[in-house]
Amino acid sequence: MTALTVRKQDGAFVLDSGPRASLRTGWTWRCGEIRTGTGLWTVEPTGPRRIGFIARGEHGVAVRLDPSRSHVPGPGGVARWSPGRGGGELVRDGHRVAVRLSRRSGGPIRVDVTGEWAEAELVVLTACFALLSQRRRRMLIMMAVVSSGGG
Repeated sequence: MTALTVRKQDGAFVLDSGPRASLRTGWTWRCGEIRTGTGLWTVEPTGPRRIGFIARGEHGVAVRLDPSRSHVPGPGGVARWSPGRGGGELVRDGHRVAVRLSRRSGGPIRVDVTGEWAEAELVVLTACFALLSQRRRRMLIMMAVVSSGGG
């Protein structure tokens, strides 16, 4: 197992795995940009409820994380994405990527990677984006509810 950390640095989330891999987003987390040593991808939710997410490059979708149907690069069977409030897990053929969000916003994110993954940095940062985007959506909804009740 390999333990990785994603930290906020200079306005981006940076993965500590060798070559610089990073995720940059907008304030609402509706879309983002992932850079790795192998390319540049746009990452975004597949719908307004932010359940599914894709990372797309110039040659199409490279990663799809969705509880009902996921796809990651490389050979292997079906990938299964299971998001939760404090983290999520991606499993394929006994290999696993487990992401644990920090309790505080902007804190370090712990990622445990078991087995071999093609484009591991892209897969990890897409999973981080998915979980952080869902967290941001919940926070914006709470803020809207609180502000509308203060009338």
